[in-house]
Formats: sequence, structure tokens, C-alpha cells
Amino acid sequence: MIPARKTAFGSKKILRQNSPNKRFPRTSPQAGLNTPGRTIEGYRFLEHTSDAHIEAWGPTLEGAFAHAAEGFYETMLNVRSVEPQTIDRLRVEGHDEKELLYDWLEALLLKFDIDRMVYSVFDITRISNESQTMKLEAKVRGEKYDQRKHGAKAEIKGVTYHEMQIERQRDRVTVRFILDL
Repeated sequence: MIPARKTAFGSKKILRQNSPNKRFPRTSPQAGLNTPGRTIEGYRFLEHTSDAHIEAWGPTLEGAFAHAAEGFYETMLNVRSVEPQTIDRLRVEGHDEKELLYDWLEALLLKFDIDRMVYSVFDITRISNESQTMKLEAKVRGEKYDQRKHGAKAEIKGVTYHEMQIERQRDRVTVRFILDL
């Protein structure tokens, strides 16, 4: 039997057995066995006692940031149920890649908290380094949050710098971060 658990939003979530992280068992849809060594891009939830620890990767920094956003939303709701009906443009700046990742996720959290917007398509059109400032420009597609349609898993209180990492390899960029729940 698979146990059900009440979430911060009051809905029930089914927990899968033998998952590396019992709170957030799902990984991105790009692969059957979704680990960084076996797929070109995606995300997964890493083991953490009380918060959401997410690892996202892609062939570029833009790809890794896009999958980080997907994992961010999967923490709160069923991202696959979000229809890309509305297009919004987001721009964030940071002094380095970690601050840019933090500001990107924080911008998404603010869009949810203030405008009740959720997104499922993340087209990061540009990440640039201009005058010692990193800039990210993105088109995001989604719709207004509807708990009946999108579900509710956990409430994200904030993005943290704790254990935030960005690793570059020859053909892959991997980011890791923790969301405070």
C-alpha cells in the first residue's frame, strides 16, 4: 500500500516507495532512468530531511536553469498540468552564476506569490555577462494557478544559497539548490 500524506496546501499526495526523496519522488519527463549520467537534460530531487534539494542539468547553463525552474514548480504542484496559455517575459541580474540562479528562482516564486502564475515552458533566450553583471532573459509560458487543476504539494517559503552549486563539464552544466519549505 502506498501511504498518503497531507501537504501544506491541505491536499493529499501519494508517496512512491523506494524513492531517493520520499517528499518529492518525481523526476523530469526526459528519461526513464533519470540520473545525470543517463540523460542529456532534466532534474531530480535529492535526499534532504526537511527541504527540497533539487539537481538540474542541461547541455548549457540556459538548459540547466530551465530544468531548475521545472523542478522548482514540481515541488509545489503538478507541472505537467500547467498549460502554456500566457507568455511572460522575465529579466533578472546577478553578480555571478549563483546569484543569477537565486534571482531566477526568486523571480518565479514572486510571480507565484503575487500574481498566482505558474509556468511549464521556460525559454531562456539569453544569459550574458555584461560589465561584471550577469543577465538572464526568458520567455515563460503558463497560466493562473488553480488548485483543482494543478494540485498542491508543498509551499515554498524561499530560495536559499545553502549548498548551492553550479558545475560545468565538457558537455553538461549541473546546478544544485535547496528550497526552504
